[in-house]
Amino acid sequence: MTGPRAYDEVSDLSLPDALNRYQQLNDRDSMARAIATLQARGEWNDDRSLNPADYPPLTVAGHLELIALGERLARHYRHPAQVHHAILAGATWSQIAAAAGGGPDQARQAYAGWAEQQHRLRLDFPGGTIGLGDDEYAAAVKAAGEPATDAPAEDTRRLAAIRSLLSRFEWEHDDRQFALEAIERIVDGGQA
Repeated sequence: MTGPRAYDEVSDLSLPDALNRYQQLNDRDSMARAIATLQARGEWNDDRSLNPADYPPLTVAGHLELIALGERLARHYRHPAQVHHAILAGATWSQIAAAAGGGPDQARQAYAGWAEQQHRLRLDFPGGTIGLGDDEYAAAVKAAGEPATDAPAEDTRRLAAIRSLLSRFEWEHDDRQFALEAIERIVDGGQA
């Protein structure tokens, strides 16, 4: 590895690979800290079967990779689809909130946002099976306890502007940061 690994780099790892790499780094970090603590206390003796040189402390890059891998794993295990499955199975918002360590309103709002994204995904790929169809979306909105509404005209305009920008964007040649900044301007109500 030539430098710190960011979330975008580790998000492509398979779940087992991400988990294994996380465990390797975490184990090495834990062992290095334990050895350093024992040495600092004067309780380390060199006749142990462990060689401290085999467990060097993590570098900045190693710690950043550990953070990125942790986020990769967390996003997998706390995926909003799990809430959807719990709702379909009959869980209450209080039960979901207790399981997630938050409040019912927070869980409900996050679920409603996820359902809206999934519905837009289906609208972007008509005839497909990804995302939530109209009936599934209506059921999800009802389960979230929020009324289903059509997107306001301004949101529709912004979405059209973003789609137009992305349709002209050449991923191999154009500056991605420029595109992100243009999208932010559109979202904030301005033009690209």
